[in-house]
Amino acid sequence: MSQDEYFSVRAAIRINVEPLADNQAQPDAQAFTAEIPAPFRLASQCGQLDSDVEKDLKAIDPEDASALFRVLQAQNEKMTLMMGYMLSHEDQPDHRFVTHAFGASSFSYHSHSPLKKGVHARVKLFLDYPPTAIYCYGVVTRCEPHTDSDQENPDHVIQIQYTRLLEEDRDTLIRAALHHQQKLLKKRARNRKQSSS
Repeated sequence: MSQDEYFSVRAAIRINVEPLADNQAQPDAQAFTAEIPAPFRLASQCGQLDSDVEKDLKAIDPEDASALFRVLQAQNEKMTLMMGYMLSHEDQPDHRFVTHAFGASSFSYHSHSPLKKGVHARVKLFLDYPPTAIYCYGVVTRCEPHTDSDQENPDHVIQIQYTRLLEEDRDTLIRAALHHQQKLLKKRARNRKQSSS
């Protein structure tokens, strides 16, 4: 599947975007893997384990093994809290933005400062579900003024396509996008039900 075939979903996710200097090249695949900070590497591994544990928890009938179920859930919640605390120190306020839309191939966000097409950036994505964070690189593929914004200080919609991203992190982004899509569909179904009653 090519990168363009992944769907995007409109959702607000906290991100850090740090444009690289003009003379700074993004790392090659091997250097990128070595460069990933330990908390992000750990988050990626925990995310994979969480996915497996989630499947196992769903297979357990809470009535048959309620004590075991509660213990496993509590352990999972503790790990999630600890990971969240560790990753909160990786969030840089100077580079903080919120996505307009995201997917497993790219994301877009609003910024008062435009970025030129072709600019490379170091990116951190902080996901609520699954609760994890992703470290990657991307390239600006689009930067357009946002038509609804204030004319004196116009917003720009910037789209960044991932250029360095671990495959397991791409899988995590797919799961996150599907989760947000399901939430949107449920909300639409509720709204339709309310408007018809």
